[in-house]
Amino acid sequence: MLRLIIVDDEKIIRETIRNLIDWQSLGIKVVGVCKNGIEAYDTILDEYPDIVLTDIKMPGLSGLELIQRISQTDKQIEFVILSGYGEFSFAKEAMKYGVKHYLLKPCSESEIIDVMKQVAETCSQKKASADRQQQQLALTKNFRESIIRNIIVEGLSFNSDFSMLVQQYERFLDFSTENYELCYVYFLEQSSLGDFLEKYYAYTSKNSPNIPAYSIYVKNTLLTFFQGYNSGYSELDSFMRSYKPPSANIEIEYERVSYPNLSSLLSAIIHKLKRYEIINIVNGQHLIPTCNYNALYQSVERLSQQLAAADERQYAEVVDELKELISSVNDADFAKVLITSIMLKLPLGGAGAGNPLLLTEFMLELNQLSDINEIRDAALEKLTSLCPCEQAAQGKGKDFIDKTVQYVETNLSNPNLSLKWIADNYLFMNVDYLSKQFVRQMGCKFSTFLTNLRIEKAKQMLINSDADKIYLVAKEVGCGNNPQYFSQIFKKNTGMTPTEYIKKIGGN
Repeated sequence: MLRLIIVDDEKIIRETIRNLIDWQSLGIKVVGVCKNGIEAYDTILDEYPDIVLTDIKMPGLSGLELIQRISQTDKQIEFVILSGYGEFSFAKEAMKYGVKHYLLKPCSESEIIDVMKQVAETCSQKKASADRQQQQLALTKNFRESIIRNIIVEGLSFNSDFSMLVQQYERFLDFSTENYELCYVYFLEQSSLGDFLEKYYAYTSKNSPNIPAYSIYVKNTLLTFFQGYNSGYSELDSFMRSYKPPSANIEIEYERVSYPNLSSLLSAIIHKLKRYEIINIVNGQHLIPTCNYNALYQSVERLSQQLAAADERQYAEVVDELKELISSVNDADFAKVLITSIMLKLPLGGAGAGNPLLLTEFMLELNQLSDINEIRDAALEKLTSLCPCEQAAQGKGKDFIDKTVQYVETNLSNPNLSLKWIADNYLFMNVDYLSKQFVRQMGCKFSTFLTNLRIEKAKQMLINSDADKIYLVAKEVGCGNNPQYFSQIFKKNTGMTPTEYIKKIGGN
């Protein structure tokens, strides 16, 4: 539930607001009631509210000063102002700090509810946007880690030129990114590895939280590398050298080497590690072993090429062979590497496995699995869904369209709703492909569908509305604060203005 703080220097007003409204029905919980701005500021720091409903003029710290002070912090709070007739200049000043909502005293229960519904919707949209950003960050990090892991594993398992690997993966990864650091931790026994990684992750999350590090463990040596940051490395070097293994029989040694870009770093790592029979890719606290997988990877290469060029009948045959190959791998982590390698080798396409965003989404789902059977099933389901036949294409297209329609119905009040926004921020796919699938499945353009949906919802709402409430209907169907525009599109599609429609319905 959203968290609300009520602030007013008049006790009767703040208590009335708290007790008059059924806050739970609005999805809101009152977490604080304050008599002035100073008390409200402290409560905000303690309670982390989503919404603050505040009087504009109060002794000590006014509502405007409270808003100014909070605006200087990193807190994302929606403020609603309570103002009197002579205080509108203060309300205008507050709007400079992003305040969008105000209530004029005295205000009725319905007015408070209407404004709070709008604020709750704003909060929900902001949270959804923040969640999407976090998901995208997680997807990007996960995707990058998987790509780098695959480059190293394939580079160690094949004798192919490194430039071939760069060419294969350059559509997913920028090899020219600069300033990479490679750290060697020598004489680190495997029994101490978990303890070291725990302390190392704690250090990096505190000192470089947005810089992902990648690690390999081989012959009691840990190689960890990351893109360099501008500040010095003295603290990192001190941390590395100061580590004492739980079993203090052997002291570790440490070395750091700088590389101009990612390409030179990965090339050097692969060259150094080729002579070892057993290599372990570090994934969190887990080790992904890779040893003598040449034959397996050669099969992957051959079958992936066949899969990319297969028609419907051949596709099914290749998938059956891939099923046997994947079933021969019993290590869950390596199976993920193998499956990702297969997907990466498929051709780039709007809805195919080669689409970076769709592949990222699949890899995130895959990496959440730990059971080898579930991993195999997920891979086979994905491969089957990509079969280049009309029925599969229609089925996949219908799934996207169902999600689009559902999203539109749920977010109809959003005036900025568009197919491009849905494609970019919700489905993570090409808007042109989605547009063609939409027309194909729905028989009309998205803009026509959206307008028709808004008009039908408006008709339903107008049945129980008065002429002076048309602006509320306009907001609910996504026409924002522009009832005139709403009236124009309503008349264009029905032949009547909203007012005429209400009269007609009332007359019947």
